[in-house]
Amino acid sequence: MGTPRTTRGGGVWRKRLAAATTVAFVAAAFLAGLGQPVLADDPLTEALKRKQDLERAVQLARANTQRYQTAASQYQAVVNDTNSKISDLATKADAAQSEADQLFYEIQIAEEQLALVSFQLDETRALADSLNAQANEEAKQLATREDLYARHLRTTYRQAMVSPLEMLLSSVSLTEFANRLQAMIFINRQDVQLANDIRALRADTQLKQNDAATKEREILGLQDQVTSTRKILTVQKDRYDKLVADANAAIDQQAGVRADAAQNRNSAQGQAAQSKGQTADLQNQLDQASARYEFLAAQAAGNSGLGAFTGAKLAMWPLSGPLTSPFGPRWGGFHNGIDIAAPMYTPIRAASAGKVVTVGRPYIAYGDTAVIVIVAHGFNLSTLYAHMDDRRWPIVQVGQTVSAGQILGYVGMTGFTTGPHLHFMTIANGRAVNPMIYLP
Repeated sequence: MGTPRTTRGGGVWRKRLAAATTVAFVAAAFLAGLGQPVLADDPLTEALKRKQDLERAVQLARANTQRYQTAASQYQAVVNDTNSKISDLATKADAAQSEADQLFYEIQIAEEQLALVSFQLDETRALADSLNAQANEEAKQLATREDLYARHLRTTYRQAMVSPLEMLLSSVSLTEFANRLQAMIFINRQDVQLANDIRALRADTQLKQNDAATKEREILGLQDQVTSTRKILTVQKDRYDKLVADANAAIDQQAGVRADAAQNRNSAQGQAAQSKGQTADLQNQLDQASARYEFLAAQAAGNSGLGAFTGAKLAMWPLSGPLTSPFGPRWGGFHNGIDIAAPMYTPIRAASAGKVVTVGRPYIAYGDTAVIVIVAHGFNLSTLYAHMDDRRWPIVQVGQTVSAGQILGYVGMTGFTTGPHLHFMTIANGRAVNPMIYLP
């Protein structure tokens, strides 16, 4: 009948879900209570009690449904968040895997280069060994030639001690002299050639040894470089492999969170659907109870002894203030009046002249403290004023005749409401109608 009670407080969704479960039990208790007969002598009071009980049960069921829906939304938010995290982690894992794969290929290339360098080193060392062997052999040849060269030098020295004249006189014949002279010339020439060969052989051997040593140093340097590069690549690959493993582990963890959240979301959605069905059932009962109450209220107006209300409009608004909730469908149900907000203790006045037929709060035993006044303006029309303050009790009594504008009571917050306001109804021929039709 009034504005619905809003959910207060905070807490995580598990607490809200637990609270929603508690509300479900309360709503069930209300349903059970609604099945019990109401002991009251006044049918109008009995109908009002049932109507208010159903209103309370509907509000509780709606709150329950809202809590389930909120919990489901929060679970869905967790699912969406984990999907986003999984997508991000998968992207990072793919990037890291791509880097790891590239490094794997680079390591393979480095290993192939290392194998090639090792082969080249082996070849170079074999060449160096061959060159060293050649150098040793040439060293032997060099020693032989140097020995020969030494003998030639000694022979030449001895011959140099003999003058050509002595050589001629000591020769038997001119032919012997010519042969001896020619031999000397040949030996001199051969010594010059031998000396040149010795120098060339020594230089060539040294050059080959130097080349072999230089080549070996180059290969060893290249081998060290490739080995160092391979180590660096291996460290980098290990790091990327760890990134991939960590990302996959995080994906698995987030997938577990997502699965739990999805399961809880589905559970909350199922409970929300069940609660929504219960709310619809309660709303249907409330509509029936409202119709019964409206009929009895109209009947009370008919028993007031008044004639028919023949005016087109009521005399005035019962209260000045903003209209916070109109007549018509609201929150899955039907709002059978209008809500007018005003400060506490603002006077509430009779909308037209009439007779008071109801004053009080007959449903207090059910936990609802709403204070209501009903005024009959004829047997075919009455007005209802709800949520009046109970500390400044209504100043009219049942059976009292009131004039238009006469104070009935004061704005309060009794019953199910979240702020001070007046719930105002017009009941015409047994049915609640839009008060805006009758208000001037």
